[in-house]
Order: sequence, then structure tokens, then C-alpha cells
Amino acid sequence: MLNLKSTLANQLLRSKMIWTLLIVMVYMIGRFLPVPTALITNEQLQQFGNHTIWQNLATVTGARISSLTLFSLGLSPWMTTVIIWRFFTVFNIFKNQTQAQMYHYRMLLSIVIAAIQAFGLTASAQLLELPFMGVSGKEVSWFITIVILVVGSVVLTWLGNRNAVRGLGGMTMIILVNMILSFIENGIRFISEQSGFSFLLLGQLLIFAVIYSLLVLLTVTLYRGEYRIPIRRVALHTVYDQKSYLPIRVTPAGALPFMYGMTLMMLPAYLLSGLRSLYPTNEMLKVLSTQLSLTQVPGAIFYMFLLYILSIGFAYYNYDSYDIARNMRNNGDYIEGIRPGRDTKDYIQKKVSSLAQFGACTVLLIGGLPLLFLVVRGTHDGSISIALLINNAYIVSSLLLGVVEQVDTIQSWKNYQNVI
Repeated sequence: MLNLKSTLANQLLRSKMIWTLLIVMVYMIGRFLPVPTALITNEQLQQFGNHTIWQNLATVTGARISSLTLFSLGLSPWMTTVIIWRFFTVFNIFKNQTQAQMYHYRMLLSIVIAAIQAFGLTASAQLLELPFMGVSGKEVSWFITIVILVVGSVVLTWLGNRNAVRGLGGMTMIILVNMILSFIENGIRFISEQSGFSFLLLGQLLIFAVIYSLLVLLTVTLYRGEYRIPIRRVALHTVYDQKSYLPIRVTPAGALPFMYGMTLMMLPAYLLSGLRSLYPTNEMLKVLSTQLSLTQVPGAIFYMFLLYILSIGFAYYNYDSYDIARNMRNNGDYIEGIRPGRDTKDYIQKKVSSLAQFGACTVLLIGGLPLLFLVVRGTHDGSISIALLINNAYIVSSLLLGVVEQVDTIQSWKNYQNVI
């Protein structure tokens, strides 16, 4: 029987791996499949300020703004929709709607956001005029280009959902693959720009390897660190009762603040890029576009503000004290010395709030302060890109740990012996 369990577990894992590989293959094809109606230009990239920095931000959404491809928007519309939709649910705006209706509204919102981002991304692109239903012109080509990008974003969201059902890593697998590919591309570009092998280049690579290893070690420590609240189970009176606990991660939000913070930083860039194409002489738009860049102090402070708010918000989202207390009450679990119900909810909320603040400070320390320090010093854009690389390292490590945990869960049940 144990061998049968092992075989079934291996088949399940193998099936999920095959599905993930197929979905990743489709994503990689779309990632390099150019949009036939438009060509990205240096002038268009300048709408975003330093395009290298914005490309680093775009990698966390599966996007690629250095060239227009089918999946250039990545998962950014979906990720932005997740944040906006959370506000809708908090204020019960769609409380009387069915699940099917809310799904359609959410998809509609995602399509609208994708259209806005596609509008900004293609604002200054060189368009190839193609006739459509007997009509031709720049506006028609622009419309076709936007439709292609929006469709690509919808398809990519669907692929992510399929991977969540049948594969490993869910939506985050697409982000993980994109970040790894971008890291490889940047590494190859950096080495190719060097005049040749030198001890200086070797020293730089060694320093980078050491720093990155330390970041991975820090990420693993924070990811697996947890605060345990001992709980009692009414129906359990064995030695295992002493080992029951409610775990809360010391960084409850994980890498989500970095991922969604970078996503939200891209939204003003898309909007301002589109508006500047419509009003090229408007100085206010030019000033806003410049100041919201991560190379400027206001932009860096705004990014840190997003990191802090998202750290608190996702901590409460991941650990809803009301749901936890209700489930404990329904299961007959309780915290010793704490009355079930509202007192238990308040106690858990207090612990989550404390850990949320710790997680927010950790996120600011890792991702915000180094960036702000470099901006205040007035260093070149390459140094700021290196600061963002710290965020990316934390994200990649966290996503990989999530995939490893999912694989361990699939593999673990085959090790249990039969009760009968």
C-alpha cells in the first residue's frame, strides 16, 4: 500500500510538472512573439524616464516593456485588479452579487486596466498602418495594437489560472520565470559589455554571488520564521495536544508588498505616458512623470509608502483574525486563558498587528531604505537598478520557497503508514 501511495504521489507531481512546463513554454513563446502592428522606440521608452529601471519593475508582473510582444503587459492588469477589488470587498460594494457576476465584473475591470496600460505603452510607438474592415490610419493601427496587448494579458491571466489548478506555483510561476529570464538577459548583457576577462570582473561577480547568497539566506530565515500561539483542542487529549499551535509568519505579507508595490508604481507611468502623447506641451504632466520616477526623492518616498501600506494590508488579508477565531470556535479549539469569540479575535488581531508592523519595517529596511539612500546621494541609475535587484532577489527566493513547499506537500502524504 505504501508503494501504491508513493506511485500515486509521483504521478500527481509528474502531472503537475508537465502542465507547468507546457504553460511556461506557451508563455515563453508569447513573451518573444512581436506585435506585428507596432515597434517600440527609444522615444517611447523615455516617456517612462529610465527604461532600465522601469523594466526591472515590470519583471515582477511577467511584463516586458523593452519590446512590444504579445505578453508585454504581463500579469500587471490582473495584479492591479486584485488590489482594487480588495477595496471593493472591504466596503461591500458588490455584496449582493453572485460569484459569477463578481467574476465577470472583476474580468471587466482587468480588461479596462489592461487597455489603459496598453494605451500608455504604445503611446509613442511606431505603428505599421494596416487596413481593418476597409479603414486604415494610425488610429486604426493603434486600436489593433491595444486589442492585441489586452488579449495577450487576458490569455496570460487564463494561463496563470490553469497553472494554479493543474500545475505548480499558480500565477506566481509566470512571474518567477520572467524574473529568471530577465536576470539571465541582464547578466549576459553585462558580461558582453565588458572588454574581456579581468580580475576586476571576477571580483565583481564574486561580490555579487556573496551578497546574493546572504540575501537568499535572509529570505529563507524570514520566510520560515513563525510566531506560534499554543492552542487547546477539546476533542484531543494526547501528547499531541501539547504540540498544537496557530502559526503566524514573522513577515505575514511575505514578498507580496514588493510584487504589488512595483505593479502600482508602473500604473502612473502608463497613465502619464499616454496623457503626454495626447498633451505633449503640458508641463504639469512632464513634472509628474519625472517626480514619480524612482530616480527622484518623491518617487522613492511614494514607493516606500506603497511598501508599508501593502505590508500591513496583506498581513491582515493573509491572517484574518475574524475567520481564524470563528474556525477555532467551530472546531472546538481555544487559546488557554482567552475566552472564545471576540476575545480570541482581539488577541489574534493584536499578534497579527505586531507582526505586520515588524514585517513592514523589514520590507522598508530591505527594499525601501537602500533605494532612498541612493536617490538622496544622487547616484547614477545603474546603482538604483542594483537596489531594485535586492527586491527581486527577495521575490525570487520567496516564490521558489512557495513552490518547494507545494512539492513537499504533494510528496509528504505518501510517507504516512496505514492506520488499519
